[in-house]
Amino acid sequence: MDILATGMGWINHTPGGLNRYFADYLEAMAGSGHEVRGLVTAHGEEIAAPSYIRDVLDRPERLSTLARTRAFRTRVKAELLRHQPDVFNPHFGLYSSLVTRDMVPAHIPIVTHFHGPWAQESLVEDAGLDWGQKVRYQLKRNVELLSYRRADHFIVLSRYFRDILTRDYGISGDAVHIVPGAPDIERFQPAENREELRRELGLQPGAKVLFCARRLVNRMGIENLIRAMSAVVHAEPEAVLFIAGDGTLRSHLQNLIEELGLGASVQLLGRVSNEDLVRWYQAADLSIVPTVTLEGFGLVTVESLACGTPVLGTPYGGTKEILERLTPELLFEDHKPASITARIISALNGSSFVPGRRACREFVLANYTWEKAASAITGIFEQAVQEREEGSVYESSIL
Repeated sequence: MDILATGMGWINHTPGGLNRYFADYLEAMAGSGHEVRGLVTAHGEEIAAPSYIRDVLDRPERLSTLARTRAFRTRVKAELLRHQPDVFNPHFGLYSSLVTRDMVPAHIPIVTHFHGPWAQESLVEDAGLDWGQKVRYQLKRNVELLSYRRADHFIVLSRYFRDILTRDYGISGDAVHIVPGAPDIERFQPAENREELRRELGLQPGAKVLFCARRLVNRMGIENLIRAMSAVVHAEPEAVLFIAGDGTLRSHLQNLIEELGLGASVQLLGRVSNEDLVRWYQAADLSIVPTVTLEGFGLVTVESLACGTPVLGTPYGGTKEILERLTPELLFEDHKPASITARIISALNGSSFVPGRRACREFVLANYTWEKAASAITGIFEQAVQEREEGSVYESSIL
């Protein structure tokens, strides 16, 4: 099957959950025997990517959001003329918003990966409801609705995102398919010599290492985690927290660490390489996912578990759906600092159950692999192609 997919950025150029999924997804589909073409933008800069990945820009230049969206439209049109795919598969509503239904031949289904409510995420990050923010929210929502009304089927990573699509965007539940994401199990795996790795990372013998990989933005709950650490280190002096990632809150969070006197116990690592991300997962005793809202899946959760490291997380969205299958004792009561503190302390002192490293790895292998995901997605594509061939979803819309 020939798949033309549009993403957002390339993972090595612009880290992020959607970009990581897009890269791993296309690799898995190519490995399953499909012909894939993936369109992204790295602003025309050189990227180390497989030959099936193409930048929509031919030369390095920084363009406006609208100009980048137009570049995606131009490149999709060219790809459709060069060689028609069996399926058009967008992954980011904005960058597919100018690809109208009449641009895509009627026999080709559009199957959209929904990675989250873009407008709603922006509203949460703005942390306010002034006039300008409301206008931006409505504009983004209109773009999403414009893109999604063209799709024959949707793929989501969790029940949580399925419910958002059906409730907030009016999508029929029959058109929405849940296919959980997966880590690269060859890359994310336990360390051969964990103690040596911990020494290489400069970790002290006996340290109880907590690790959190998140963007430093409001909805990720990093401030709550840092506040929780005040009580954690009081009860468990050997506890140390390392936070990987960058974002708009970095200076605020650094100031908070200093204000709380946690400089020796909490460290912001900034953006780490893909290789070092694996090393930190492997070295940690626990990973922490403190997201406050809109956690559609939580790729970091299954990446950590694949490395053998247990995860403690908030009881929301995709995090809840993953961890409650392993054991509900890994879930905080809520996202407040007191709840985070209580569960971390009980996990560190052994008063609550925490699965072993082998059990974490085996849980991922049994439930979250790209082999399973690629097979399920292939079946959805085949269904969409058949429906188009039978004419059951043809439409006259020129959107």
